[in-house]
Amino acid sequence: MPESALELVRDKALLERPEAKRCSECHQDIYEAWKESRHSISWTSKTYIEASDNRTKEKCLACHIPESVKGEKPSPRLDRRDEGIYCVSCHFVDGKMNGPYDLLALPHPTHRNPDYVRSSFCGSCHEKTLKEWKETGVEDTCQDCHMPRKKGRLTQKLPLSLLHQKKWVGNHKFLHGDLTEKDIRMDAGFKDNFFNLSLLNKTIPHAVPTADNGDPRLYLYITFFNEAGEQVDQAKEILAPQQETALAFNKKADFQYRLFNPVSQANIVLKYQPAWSKEKELVWEKSVRSEPK
Repeated sequence: MPESALELVRDKALLERPEAKRCSECHQDIYEAWKESRHSISWTSKTYIEASDNRTKEKCLACHIPESVKGEKPSPRLDRRDEGIYCVSCHFVDGKMNGPYDLLALPHPTHRNPDYVRSSFCGSCHEKTLKEWKETGVEDTCQDCHMPRKKGRLTQKLPLSLLHQKKWVGNHKFLHGDLTEKDIRMDAGFKDNFFNLSLLNKTIPHAVPTADNGDPRLYLYITFFNEAGEQVDQAKEILAPQQETALAFNKKADFQYRLFNPVSQANIVLKYQPAWSKEKELVWEKSVRSEPK
């Protein structure tokens, strides 16, 4: 269809950086997923407000209210701040709605950009995590894990939804993922007067936890018991990016504890606390018995 003809039916308001709710008139499924994401509350979350001294830290603004994400550090915007990281933050570039597909859209001009399925796009803000991912050599991208795709319609509005075949659509909840014992593996045992323990981030191709400025943490709790079941000692480790103790991909982190009392069993608990939560989530719990002497 000639561009001149398309101009007759296009909605000029869509090229004025509309609010997310306006985009939902066509892209309802994507909008509903985004509303559940951390991106949608990047400006309004209590955690961010507290950590940024009531939003006064300038270094935080670019990525919590980005104007246009293009694969490099964005600039902060002045309008619609309560929308956080919203539709036009990532998709409106040079007067067109950008995305991973080359397609015809009657309401607004579009442009295909293959960067939308590349980790470098996410690295516009998640710089440290991108660097960690590059060092692993793993091919799976950020989008493969955090925006898993399924076949669906890009738009739910008739008759526009009938103009295109179903495509692979990424999950705009930007999934955080759950840690399990398949991801963080433990090896532990007693030797002489020591308890030796190692953790291995086996499956996640960046440090765990990872963050540029937030403070997510893994907590490792070890409790030692004697033969009578009485607690005789305990230890705690904090694994966090801001303490430079996060678990690198496929690299063991070793811990050793000297035992000053007879110990017959160690109970080990690993918990995860996201940067935005006061609560700790159980990852796994294990027990290790010493060999009878």
